[in-house]
Amino acid sequence: MSSNPLRYGIIADIHSNLAALRAVLDALAGEDVGTILCMGDVVGYGPCPHEVIEALETAPLHSIRGNHDRYALGENSEQIRPSTAQAVEYTRRCLSPSDNAFLEGLRDTMLYQDRILLVHGSPREPDEYILNQEAAILNHRYLRSQYGGINLCFFGHSHLPTIVGDGKVVYEIDSGYTLKLKFMVPYLINPGSVGQPRDGNPAAAYAVLDTAEKTVTFRRVAYDVEDTQRRIQEAGLPRYLGERLRVGK
Repeated sequence: MSSNPLRYGIIADIHSNLAALRAVLDALAGEDVGTILCMGDVVGYGPCPHEVIEALETAPLHSIRGNHDRYALGENSEQIRPSTAQAVEYTRRCLSPSDNAFLEGLRDTMLYQDRILLVHGSPREPDEYILNQEAAILNHRYLRSQYGGINLCFFGHSHLPTIVGDGKVVYEIDSGYTLKLKFMVPYLINPGSVGQPRDGNPAAAYAVLDTAEKTVTFRRVAYDVEDTQRRIQEAGLPRYLGERLRVGK
């Protein structure tokens, strides 16, 4: 991977989907990025938590953790829904001591280089979903009031590519769309999910930040969904976890 310090790969919500992660890492290798920023949920739901962490440990990565990463470590267990509990227990069984150490070393938020805020759910709360106009506007106001001078915040958790800023809230974003960041305008941006997209597009999602050009470009890349579905079945995980990947829901 190139070491261009002005370009960043932006990823979130991998969810133990090794095939999707490999496709995104391969795509980023051709994007001239020097660093990858990850908004958490490295593990959870999917069949390959150990392999995903192994792949990330060799990448030029700065990551925070999400709610599923905390679940895997036994934190916030009272928040786990019954439908999610089976996947959480599977994840815990798969993780090695070094995998646990990797997750334990992640923070819930990060102010990267004192200029880019990384959160999982929202600037207000680690597990808050930004799924509607009201939540988007309230969090944009919070970013402006509590993080003065920080004009770029990346988030995940909703699994939906999202742009909040410049008086707009945008959820429908085509692959290849490039956002030109305006000077001194705060933005909240979700690149979409690597391993479990929920916007009706099954392709793995990521974004590329170019700090020289002051742009964020949204990308999608196809991956071997059938491989992940097969691994889900072999792991004895709920069938719907594989079925939803085919339709991006």
